[in-house]
Amino acid sequence: MASGEWRVGGMGGVAETDGVAVIGLGAIGSGVAGALVAAGHETAVYDVSSQAVRAFADRAKAAGSVEEAAAGARVLVLAVVDDAQVTAVLDAALPALPRGAVVLVLSTISVATLTACAERADAVGVHVVDCGVTGGPQAAADGRLVAMLGGDADAVDTVVPVVEAFAGTVVRMGGRGAGMRAKLVRNQMQYGIWAVAAEAERLAVAAGVDVEALKTVVRAGDVLTGGPTTLMGVDLPPETRRGTAALAHKDLRAALDLAEAVGADVPLTAAIEPTYDSVLALEPAGPAEPAPVAAPAPAAETVRERGLRRMSEVYNLPMDLSGATSPYVDVTIEHLFGDIWSRPVLDTRERRLLTIGVIAALGKDDLMELQLSSALARGELTPEQLRESIVHLAHYAGWPLTANLGGIVERLIRKHEAATDQAAEDA
Repeated sequence: MASGEWRVGGMGGVAETDGVAVIGLGAIGSGVAGALVAAGHETAVYDVSSQAVRAFADRAKAAGSVEEAAAGARVLVLAVVDDAQVTAVLDAALPALPRGAVVLVLSTISVATLTACAERADAVGVHVVDCGVTGGPQAAADGRLVAMLGGDADAVDTVVPVVEAFAGTVVRMGGRGAGMRAKLVRNQMQYGIWAVAAEAERLAVAAGVDVEALKTVVRAGDVLTGGPTTLMGVDLPPETRRGTAALAHKDLRAALDLAEAVGADVPLTAAIEPTYDSVLALEPAGPAEPAPVAAPAPAAETVRERGLRRMSEVYNLPMDLSGATSPYVDVTIEHLFGDIWSRPVLDTRERRLLTIGVIAALGKDDLMELQLSSALARGELTPEQLRESIVHLAHYAGWPLTANLGGIVERLIRKHEAATDQAAEDA
């Protein structure tokens, strides 16, 4: 590109070169520098790694210092790692930059650091434009980054041709700091999504869901629903918000139940569900009432209480053994059901199937009827699955021990179907 006189924001200056300097040749910076060279920009590069600089020896001006790279540059691109590095590089570069030059900050840093750097640059007639980028190293090398620009309009105008060399999408976010604020929000959103996705993967693995197949479903669904940005900036009617919130609570609670059943740790889901109304920005139905005095937190469930609860679930019967105590009863309630049946790795259905197998081997038809009846009533086994279970058990436990089970199963199925039909008539 031809060198010459140029002006930014009404502040004139004569540059020794019309080129661009890139400081920082890491994952993003090296791609940005390569894209600038490919686009025909006269480019100087510098990095603390001499090896990274040598990689550009035949394509760009390989500088030996920040000052050498910045000398006379029209645009200085900072692609270093953090606040401290941006501050140090800027302090070294400012004396070498011509008046009117623009420092383009690609590094993700705090808005406070950006503001302080911009104020120091203002004092010597240098402009700072924040340029949050997203897309990754390959997108940088291919010129496909997404860039978020913030700064004075004239300074932004100056750097747009430079940014377009490495970004496929260039968005003017507003004045100084707007690009950096947008990048920080974007990163907050991305890291949050990754955290939820990691939690979802743990639940999927624990629940036996194929993760690769699930990824296919999510990607295809996001195209149709809008993905993570679906609700951003959308003003839904109150009734739609309330209906969506109700569905969200229902589905999240079901997911929490699944997580408990398969032993998956889902703290984010547990934290999100109780406050999900805020996601939909629901308005209170009427004037706000004074906040009620918080009720004391319920006491933690004791081992005995948990054991009685699990006994009720396993046998599908109310269990009131609070007054009964003996060594055998206590061990049954507190150890067998409070500890063993409550362990998270196997769910109730899986433990019931193991128990059914043992009972069949012992020939305990009365205990078997109770287990099969509960499994049928709780929806853990269908009538056809019950019938198939007896076929399987007969081959392992033997015909003499399982001879009566076929009749027990058919009687339980008839009773279950009659109760189901009656419930349908009453509905």
